[in-house]
Amino acid sequence: MIRLHLSALRLCCTQDECTALESLPAMQRRRLSPLAKMAINIAMQTLEQNPVEYIVWVSRYGDETKTLAILQDVLTSQTPSPTQFSTSVHNAIAGLYSILCKDDTISTSLSCGWSEALIEAYAILKSQPQIKTVLLVYYDAPLPDIYQDQHVFEPFAMSTLIRLEHANVELSAVEQTQQIDALNFYAFWQDKHQTKLLGWQKC
Repeated sequence: MIRLHLSALRLCCTQDECTALESLPAMQRRRLSPLAKMAINIAMQTLEQNPVEYIVWVSRYGDETKTLAILQDVLTSQTPSPTQFSTSVHNAIAGLYSILCKDDTISTSLSCGWSEALIEAYAILKSQPQIKTVLLVYYDAPLPDIYQDQHVFEPFAMSTLIRLEHANVELSAVEQTQQIDALNFYAFWQDKHQTKLLGWQKC
């Protein structure tokens, strides 16, 4: 059984909510993709008053629109944009955050779902006693229309602080979850009357 303490759970669904980015130079902000803006913004908001020792960046798909644009350029014998290329890798947003915010906090970038991300944070906390708090930043946007298994949803970013002490949620079993389980978890966490969700239980 996995037991965690979650706090400061935040959700960002539009670029209009990205007020924390106003502290960055305008030219740097313009170079960020919409998904990167939401992810970096929510990390900055959470870390403003909550120092952590580790950050876990998670996205099931990543910034796939950029990857597709590069492939289309190659297929049409065009030179891919250097900016698109350098920011198309799965850990690009984590790197951009570190550079723009001058934050050298150790981090990990994963491609997985929300539940797996929480398990990763738990493993870090259990295996490294010097780490007391982990920031989990989850962000995703739908795959481009060209993909047959495209799942329609609005781009979003979500974050939470994770500790081991004073657990308020536990995972008893890893069950089959819906494709975008982060939003399901957010709704579950905000609903005072719901105590269980796909193996997770409030405690």
